[in-house]
Amino acid sequence: MDPSLIDKIPPEVLAILAKEDQGPKVVGLVVAFTVLAFICVLLRFFARIKFTIVGLEDYFIALSMLFSIATAACQIKQVGYGAGKHSMFVPLPSIIMSLKYLYFSILTYCVGFTLIKVSILTQYRRIFTVASARIPIYVVMGIAIASGIAAFFTFAFACVPVDANWNILKKPMAKCINEYAARYAHGTSNAVTDLLIAALPVKGIWNLQLVRRQKIALIMVLTLGWFVCIVSILRVHSLYVLHQSEDDPLFYSAPPIYWAAMEMNLAIVCACVPALKPLVVKIIPAFASRRTGNNSTERSTSSKLSKFSHNFQKISGASASSRNVDKDLENGHRGTELDTVTALPAVHRQTANPGHITVTYDMDQQSNRRPSDESFQRLMKS
Repeated sequence: MDPSLIDKIPPEVLAILAKEDQGPKVVGLVVAFTVLAFICVLLRFFARIKFTIVGLEDYFIALSMLFSIATAACQIKQVGYGAGKHSMFVPLPSIIMSLKYLYFSILTYCVGFTLIKVSILTQYRRIFTVASARIPIYVVMGIAIASGIAAFFTFAFACVPVDANWNILKKPMAKCINEYAARYAHGTSNAVTDLLIAALPVKGIWNLQLVRRQKIALIMVLTLGWFVCIVSILRVHSLYVLHQSEDDPLFYSAPPIYWAAMEMNLAIVCACVPALKPLVVKIIPAFASRRTGNNSTERSTSSKLSKFSHNFQKISGASASSRNVDKDLENGHRGTELDTVTALPAVHRQTANPGHITVTYDMDQQSNRRPSDESFQRLMKS
């Protein structure tokens, strides 16, 4: 703000402005969402180690959590040097230091958010083993990685020399890009990739050989990223407000700070939720009883199917095999976990006995092992 304008502000108004501080709100939101994401990551690793195994997507999410913590530390330091207060009450050295930590928080944010997207897409790759379903995953992953790398180097060298990014005394002599245009572009690309990642699994899940209830449950869990999309849009809007308030950048920088923290950590939480289902079922009896009730219904349906198979096979003189069908169908519908569902196409086999009428079914169920491409290819060739 122009110092000459400060003298024109009434003293009572200056007193009110001096007390306005969004810093505590920023610190509270940043710490709360970072701690929430950290707890989810810890629970995710506990569930993986306890019930399945740790995979590549888990390591990516752990790395993203480290960058989220680094981003939170930089954001808290920004507040310590005046972010959230009106710029007229903050000394110049503090403004420079606040902008310096803003610079580093942007870089850690770019890397961390890219790792989150790669983690989610790697999990999609494990679930959807069909080549036609994996192609869109690879395309979106390539877009996310390219966008993240471009954003990192764009913001890292937004001004030359580099220290002109935070030292406003050197900025007039430096060569700088349009900072706000770069932020808008990055925020928009983030929102677009978030939408793509959230929408990506819907078609694949709907084509799975599952009952409608299971399809809806999978879609709800794997598309929690829609919440992140909403936060991304709100962050872009806060950047627009900041751009319109260049005379008081520290005060209006508060919303972009906490929206960025919320966006990044909510993305981590959403990425961890599918891995937590075995743990939730184990700890909370209500979920286990609900699952048992569902399994009872499925076993009743399986019993009807087995009787149907028994009648057909009795016609061909093969009634003894129906008892095995009863047992296999009943066991096959038991204990399927949401996180271990693998998208496999239906396999149609030709019967070797044209004189017999046989009911067959295919089921790919895994408890603690992750699906592999090789096992799927062998299944397709059989």
